Amino acid sequence: MMTNVRADGLEAARIVVDSGAVYTRTSGEPFFFSSGWASPVFIDIKRLISLPEARRRLVAMALDRIDDEIGSEGFDQIAGCELAGVPFAAMVADRLGLPLVVALKQARGFGRLSQFEGHFEPGTRTLLIDDLTTDGRTKATFRAALERAQARVVGIFVLLDYKVFPGSPEIVSLMTLADIVAVAERDGKLDPAALREVRDFAADAPNWSRRNGGIEKL
Repeated sequence: MMTNVRADGLEAARIVVDSGAVYTRTSGEPFFFSSGWASPVFIDIKRLISLPEARRRLVAMALDRIDDEIGSEGFDQIAGCELAGVPFAAMVADRLGLPLVVALKQARGFGRLSQFEGHFEPGTRTLLIDDLTTDGRTKATFRAALERAQARVVGIFVLLDYKVFPGSPEIVSLMTLADIVAVAERDGKLDPAALREVRDFAADAPNWSRRNGGIEKL
């Protein structure tokens, strides 16, 4: 699981772990994601919007990663995913001095921009931002909505990508589940039983999900 480890990813993971945003279940019913996957670990990234210093540091690292991987001159606006992605998208847009729109889960009203709060012209180069992704399905749905609205989507960025499920679209992330596990193990933040369970999940998430009452594939 420990591949392509970056120092900023580990530092971001440390901030998340130290904030108390990592929850595990090693007995009883596991966590279930909206797509149907079962998981022994749930990471509540949105918790960090209430922690000023943690969110400031995460957004600063996110801006550096975006510049490295996508290029800050390569897009004209930020689109935040309803709901948890909006605060982080707003902070990134504010730091870059760019317009912000909100991508809604369902259309409201009629017209080209019925699935958005805000306004943009056809062809606007857009970076889609959310707090995290598990299998990428929701992000693909938001991307399709942007494309129907005639935006030019140049990339998708999330703070955390689990990177354990098959078939995820191409997404740039600041950290992964591997980073979270590495930091939790290094700093003694997970008990041995929880660490073993999360490692088993990360090694083969579809089979872990199936064995624990979740889906095995989309």
